[in-house]
Amino acid sequence: MQVEWECAFSARDPSMLLPVLLCLLLVATLLLWIWQGNHWRRLGLQAPFGWPLVGNMLDFALARRSYGEVYEQIYRQNPGLKYVGFYRLFNEPAILVRDQELVRHILVGKHFGDCADNAVNVDHHRDVLASHNPFIANGDRWRLLRTDLVALFTPSRVRQTLPHVARACQLLRARVPLDRFEAKDLATRFTLQVVASAVFGLDAHCLCGQNVEETSNRWLKWLAPLFQPSPWSLLETIALLHSPRLARLIGHRYVPLPLQNWFGELVDARSGGDNLLQWLAEGKRTLGRDELAGHATTLLLEGYETSAMLLAFALYELALNKDAQRNLHCELDEVAQRHNDNLMDHVALAELRYTEAALLEALRLHPAMQALQKRCTKSFTLPAQKYGSADDLRVSLGTVLVLPVQAIHLDPELYPEPNQFRPERFLNQPPMGCRFLGFGFGPRMCPGMRLGLLQTKAALATLLQDHCVLLSDQDQSRVEVSPLTFLTAGKGGIWLRLERRTSE
Repeated sequence: MQVEWECAFSARDPSMLLPVLLCLLLVATLLLWIWQGNHWRRLGLQAPFGWPLVGNMLDFALARRSYGEVYEQIYRQNPGLKYVGFYRLFNEPAILVRDQELVRHILVGKHFGDCADNAVNVDHHRDVLASHNPFIANGDRWRLLRTDLVALFTPSRVRQTLPHVARACQLLRARVPLDRFEAKDLATRFTLQVVASAVFGLDAHCLCGQNVEETSNRWLKWLAPLFQPSPWSLLETIALLHSPRLARLIGHRYVPLPLQNWFGELVDARSGGDNLLQWLAEGKRTLGRDELAGHATTLLLEGYETSAMLLAFALYELALNKDAQRNLHCELDEVAQRHNDNLMDHVALAELRYTEAALLEALRLHPAMQALQKRCTKSFTLPAQKYGSADDLRVSLGTVLVLPVQAIHLDPELYPEPNQFRPERFLNQPPMGCRFLGFGFGPRMCPGMRLGLLQTKAALATLLQDHCVLLSDQDQSRVEVSPLTFLTAGKGGIWLRLERRTSE
């Protein structure tokens, strides 16, 4: 009786029950993780196991690789598949699309309407101005907003922006650095100068030399570092691409509040003139103050950063590839001779085909966005994962489909010797289709592509008409991409130098 009493008492002892409950909880958690990590395998797909919290993106979560590099690895590890089931951060099931026909169907074909929304997390209440960006807007709203901007970038309208570009090029020519320089910094100064003038009709004083106090220049102080790596960059990128809950928790804003207020002040203070903001105000659709400020924010942020990145990487690749730079110099000399040494004429710029091809090739190697992420808004069916198989996949509402831009651009089956800088790829070639996604593709591709190419081409011609670009240190290693940022950025900067050309 004494033994039975002691056993009964022990069974009711909370100190004994707690370890049992903890063990049961641990087992249940492990079973749940195993269940979640095998989501795609249960549906019959070839897929890696998804690890708790990090999915298949541990290297990105630890800032060892950029998200584009992680997607590229998944792309390369699964040859012969049309798409791959994998797991984003927080073990979210997603689909990485490899097949070119499926990429086309998603961006411009029969599945476009099923996943037209871009999977970016921006709170429309915190980010009032950014919510007017056609890339960020969802539902049917993006079409309306994009239509407003497309009217600004017709060929005739882009030609009207050339005086803004030409004035910035004059300042750039006067500020050609004599010593080693950081290419992204110089390129950002140039594109800010262009965009401030073209959008607002203002002189940003970004290329005026050291006599201007840069600490009080809001264009340089607030905008130049906006998309560059910082201690908060990885957390902000995770919030933007993977977790709206994290975005709310840290109060993330795509456009910081001081910038939102400043952009609103710039819009309120506009005084007409021949600029994009004025053309918007005079457009077919009557725009409210927030809409006008939102569009101005889009034009400014999208207009300077990606173009600056492209210009910096184009200079870098030309410094590495002497033959390509020699071909570019020959073209600049020939076109300048035909146009009385004036390369800022719109006809002359249009004739710089090799120069434009060099920019496109730099964008292929260093895309501004390393992947496009689309969210399924209407369930649809994908064909079988493997060629020759009959097992279709029903894509569920809310599933993210990743189009790995960087991986596609570096696929040797699409681009022989993909890591080589060869501008000839973009000369006398048929349309690239979805093999080249530097500006996106289809109804949601970048509306400002023409202006972006115009200003970078003009800057490249200005810098290299009389100079050669070289690496600042011939022994320096290749530029590494920062694993922290949403848009592509160089890790540690891109350091170059210019030398006066000698007669050949």
